Amino acid sequence: MSKVPVSFEWLSGCSGCELGIVDLHERLLKVLEAIDIVRLPILADVKDYPKATIGVVTGALRTEHDVECAEKMRETCDKILAFGTCAV
Repeated sequence: MSKVPVSFEWLSGCSGCELGIVDLHERLLKVLEAIDIVRLPILADVKDYPKATIGVVTGALRTEHDVECAEKMRETCDKILAFGTCAV
């Protein structure tokens, strides 16, 4: 089974969603067996938006920069998942 490429974008938010993901503890290892993280700004200083099957967006659209980032995610991801209260 090939891994699903997943891209993350962190807009204006509190980082609570990212902490929630880390709080999966050992279960996170199972998730990582199924996905290939192609973008995760909280862990790496990345500027590009690689092609991904799933885009996970956390945080709210508060600034023009947030809007630009959300648009780039929409262009490069097949599906977008709004994760957390701020994003929803």
